[in-house]
Amino acid sequence: MKNSPPLLVLLLLCSLSAVSHLIAAPSGDAKLDSAIEKANSEFLTAVKTGDAATIAAPYAENGIFMLPDGTCIKGRTEIEKMYRTGFEKSGPPKSSTLDSKSVVLDGDMAYEAGSADITVEKEGKPITRSSRYLTVWQRTADGEWKIVRNIVLS
Repeated sequence: MKNSPPLLVLLLLCSLSAVSHLIAAPSGDAKLDSAIEKANSEFLTAVKTGDAATIAAPYAENGIFMLPDGTCIKGRTEIEKMYRTGFEKSGPPKSSTLDSKSVVLDGDMAYEAGSADITVEKEGKPITRSSRYLTVWQRTADGEWKIVRNIVLS
């Protein structure tokens, strides 16, 4: 996969970025709400410093990150590598926000939907891009919640 500044922008948009709302209305599952809030809040720091490991940490080992063009990055290790490569090429964004609009709980699956904005600097000028995302969380056998799919909708 060839990473470029526009790709990094999309990656950061659909991820858990700087947070305007750490979580939408509570889902009714305290562990889920805590996992979402933790992932979103930790991303705020990680995106500023280019910390790809922290960004990838909430993903299941077999999690999938899906780009707007349908490209799928498979596995936590590859997702971390995708971010690391993007940060190495473009550096961290100037600013980013995430608005977690809704969380729907359905048994051991949960669906978080929201929107994001990211501002990067290109040729000395700020460029802000917006996106929507759907993050699918799954409860593991030990009761923890992990991201199994993160889908970017441009």
